[in-house]
Amino acid sequence: YLMEIEYTYDFFVIGGGSGGLAAAKEAAKHGARVAVADFVKPSPIGTKWGLGGTCVNVGCIPKKLFHFASQWAENHKSSPQYGYPTMPDNLQHNWESMQTTVSMHIKKLNWGYKTALAEKNIKYFNKLGKVLDKHTVELTDKNGEK
Repeated sequence: YLMEIEYTYDFFVIGGGSGGLAAAKEAAKHGARVAVADFVKPSPIGTKWGLGGTCVNVGCIPKKLFHFASQWAENHKSSPQYGYPTMPDNLQHNWESMQTTVSMHIKKLNWGYKTALAEKNIKYFNKLGKVLDKHTVELTDKNGEK
């Protein structure tokens, strides 16, 4: 005789980067019960980040924002030719302000990913996931609790 086993999730994703989030959303779109586990162990100096993976948190996105910011003043020197006021000659850059702006943009993206999962009824675990067998995923929180 066949025994039917009920599982909590039909599809479990470990990793909240672009690929993991896309896979989770696609599975949910097709009616699967989906969960995502995403956790990055803090670096030796305590650096940690949210949903979105390496590109969003410490790679592509912040790099592009910092690059754009580094070119802003130079690019706007020609603005009078396009009808904008002249840039002041003594324009000062504020490193802390730039860092805060980039950090807030990344946090906004992290929050957007988290809310998108909730809107699609995808359970999010801010925990480290480890596959134990074909039907079991072990989750460990930031305190080492399983």
